[in-house]
Amino acid sequence: MKRNFIKILGFALTGVLALSLGSCGGNSASDSEKNSESESVNKVDYPFYADEDSAAYEFTGNKFYNPYWLGNIMYNETVMLVDNGTSISGKLLHKPLKVLSVRDYTWQKEFKEGQDYTVTDNVINITSSSEIPYLTSENLLGDNLPEPYKLVDSIANVNTDAMKMASTIYTESSLIYGHQVSVTYVYDVRGLNKAVIPTFGAPKTKAKLSAGEPVKIVATGDSVMEGCSTSGHFNHEPYMGTFLELFKEGLKEKYTSEITVSNQAKGGMTSAWGSNDTQVNAMIAAKPDLLFVHFGVNDNGAGMSKNMYSDNIEYIVSKVKAALPDCEIVLIKCSTPNPVSYDSDVFKDYWKKLDNICENYSGVSSLDMYDLSLEILKTKKYMDITGNGINHLNDYSARLYSMAMLNSLIDYKND
Repeated sequence: MKRNFIKILGFALTGVLALSLGSCGGNSASDSEKNSESESVNKVDYPFYADEDSAAYEFTGNKFYNPYWLGNIMYNETVMLVDNGTSISGKLLHKPLKVLSVRDYTWQKEFKEGQDYTVTDNVINITSSSEIPYLTSENLLGDNLPEPYKLVDSIANVNTDAMKMASTIYTESSLIYGHQVSVTYVYDVRGLNKAVIPTFGAPKTKAKLSAGEPVKIVATGDSVMEGCSTSGHFNHEPYMGTFLELFKEGLKEKYTSEITVSNQAKGGMTSAWGSNDTQVNAMIAAKPDLLFVHFGVNDNGAGMSKNMYSDNIEYIVSKVKAALPDCEIVLIKCSTPNPVSYDSDVFKDYWKKLDNICENYSGVSSLDMYDLSLEILKTKKYMDITGNGINHLNDYSARLYSMAMLNSLIDYKND
């Protein structure tokens, strides 16, 4: 396990994500606001819409992966509360109309409104008597870390060790995920920015699923596609599966097809690894109907040029398409890693190259988690949605991946 983390760290791992922004305002809606919403919202467009007055916390089954933008409840959005010297607070994506629950990272311990926290507009604040965990601004720079965490030059103990990287910290310990709270709340769907909701096109795969035919799905990529730092993958509470596992669950719930998912991704890898013949032949041997390709963060961290990146991805596409012409391929523009540690211009160049590949090959499309994550960071901070401070998803941002993937293959509005 320790060797795994060190190996992954050498390439700076991968990714994060999250989802669209909403409006900001007061803590609760007036009666006139509620009436206005009920008159203006077309419930047909929101199949998971719930009555605000009767809405209650329930996080089981498809609540993990149903696209939240098709309803009016945000389940377990993560927020790290930070002491900046004047307040201990964090921001939510949307202004809650009603807070249903605030819980610790395990989803087991629930905090009480008024006693532990207050919410004003889209800001959650800690009270003086609160039991909610928080960090300080200097902690996030690697200074004066609370016990039992310690700053080191090389990770030896993944449960306690943290490293400074640029002007942030890297750790797979609970220093980060253990200081995030999960907030469930009702929000006003009229504040959704639907322009940033990602989707991809895979009509052949969708048709096979609808017909109940067997479907094979293969994924290749880096640590984000592998599932790091999802709690189940790293064996800590609340033990949630990876976004690819949630994706499979969502498909099995909606379709009768026999669905096979093979995850060939490996932490720390770049597109150079993904495009070597051993890996490409393994993808082809699995005979996928749908192939996901997720590279970029480690390539950026390694200083790979846009042309080399493009050549590697196109090699994968061309070889798979030559062997399996009916295979549909989705090139994922990964959720942004910590912006202080990676060159955003490099990502923009990479994504332009992916667009060119999509234009030149039939049955190849992209899933843009990158622009979505940038939109999120206009409101939230990176430490709200990361598992390791540098480039890994936490359980919440992983769920956003599965939501976007399922939204592309399931017509929820017509179910």
